[in-house]
Amino acid sequence: MPKAGSAQFAVLALDGANLLGAKPKQFSWKPDVLQEDTTGLGDGWADWTPTGIRRATVTQSGAYFDTALAGMHAALSGMTLPARTLVWSPDGVLLCQATGALTVAYEVLASNGALTKANVEYRISGRLDIGGTIVQVADPQTASWTGPTIDGGALTSAGGSASQQVSAMGAGVTGVVGKLRHSADGTTWTDLTTFANVTAAPSSQTVIVAGVIQRYLQFVGTISGTGTVRVSAGLFRN
Repeated sequence: MPKAGSAQFAVLALDGANLLGAKPKQFSWKPDVLQEDTTGLGDGWADWTPTGIRRATVTQSGAYFDTALAGMHAALSGMTLPARTLVWSPDGVLLCQATGALTVAYEVLASNGALTKANVEYRISGRLDIGGTIVQVADPQTASWTGPTIDGGALTSAGGSASQQVSAMGAGVTGVVGKLRHSADGTTWTDLTTFANVTAAPSSQTVIVAGVIQRYLQFVGTISGTGTVRVSAGLFRN
């Protein structure tokens, strides 16, 4: 299994807002299973019984305090409700998505002789998916483009969900439409799903995909107007 370094961390976005720009130092996620203490009188050992419910906690630490328009402070300090979608890729290949991300703690760290930083804790009120595939990384694009061919693994027949994050749009860009295509051989392509036209960033979309998903994947982006956009996208197979 390939090893990944911190330089390969490719995506960290909350409802499309790019949090990597704030230079977080650490990022961790932890799923666990809720258990009930069922120890009773007369038991010589502690007895725990799984409840059948899972939960996830995500923490982000050491990011630089960024009060720029659409920066980290604006995205996180208000601890906005309802819950939002948090997407990340630790290596540019694996895609993770937490649906129902609640910002439950925003801790500002200021010290003499150092830049101000902030720690963030998310509580996930919903599902944590950690087995997706990155199809499009958030490289800057100035014209309509077709992304590289991605080997997404074996064909699957139970559908899945597609995720797209638009983190930046230049002032002259009037819209961007992304779509995922799939192929059995990496040569002949058909459309898998199309995301709604995005006219303002940040933006996050998740689209359910039904039926067969072929092995190879590709992203196609169509830009209206002039300027630069940053779009990332991926796919989760059921």
